[in-house]
Amino acid sequence: MTTDFKKIWNDPDTSNRERKRLLAYIIEDVTLIKFPEEGTTRIHVRFKGGKTETFTVMNPRNLSQLLKTPPPIVELVDKLLADHIYDEIAEILNARGLRPGGSARPGRSNACFTAQRVAYLVREYGLRSRYDRLRDRGLLTHEEAAARLGVHEWTVEDWAKRGLIKRHAYNGHWYLYELPESGLPTKRRWHRLSDRAADFNAGKEAKPSHTIERSAV
Repeated sequence: MTTDFKKIWNDPDTSNRERKRLLAYIIEDVTLIKFPEEGTTRIHVRFKGGKTETFTVMNPRNLSQLLKTPPPIVELVDKLLADHIYDEIAEILNARGLRPGGSARPGRSNACFTAQRVAYLVREYGLRSRYDRLRDRGLLTHEEAAARLGVHEWTVEDWAKRGLIKRHAYNGHWYLYELPESGLPTKRRWHRLSDRAADFNAGKEAKPSHTIERSAV
């Protein structure tokens, strides 16, 4: 047995009962010490001849731990919230081959991230929402932007679509608006919006298409 122990142990015809009997011939005592904080167990083995050895192994995770999203993924979601909405974050995670904690369930190994799963992570782990991050940067709501510009809310939306002001999505089709520090756009009756948008995007000051001159009295 001394020379053929490894061969006998690895033989597929050797039953688990026989393997236990083999261990009883060579091991005198085994002591297990668990370290829950570290997630490890230290195994002290004393052999029949008096020799001792110590091994450290990782503790097996229970179902709740298996279903928990790994911390690196949560950290990545936290970083991505600065520039992406839930749908985009889900696409990025899936493209990198990452899987949600629920994929540990039997038959769910192919589960992918969705916008709803990302939203759940944000709530579950107390991450700061994209809306709050944009508000911290000074972005305005639809109503606030309209009041600041002195125009109707529909005009704000139209200007944003044409690039006169910037808008940032915080979830799906919901936006917050970023106004320039100077040179705020104003509503002009005779200058077509498409022309003004082209001038604005070209970095030039828009000029009226038509002027009304008054003759001197």
